[in-house]
Amino acid sequence: MLRKLFHKIKSTITRTSRPEYKNRFLKFYHENASRLKKERKSTYHQKQKSGFCVRCSNKAIHGIVFCTYHQQKQKEYNEKARAK
Repeated sequence: MLRKLFHKIKSTITRTSRPEYKNRFLKFYHENASRLKKERKSTYHQKQKSGFCVRCSNKAIHGIVFCTYHQQKQKEYNEKARAK
């Protein structure tokens, strides 16, 4: 009897505490965020060690994690952000 009551309370709590997501992609991301972040981080470090740009698959500039294109884009992003 007590077990059934506890199960009923527990199921209503979990049902009501689940957040609603706008779409299935956001739901997937939030439910798997830690795993996805680990994968992205490991990919970043693998590209960095092998000498490729971390944003694309082109050869990176020595000592920098970006290729010439993305290095230029990063400079533009930084100037824009610092101007704010």
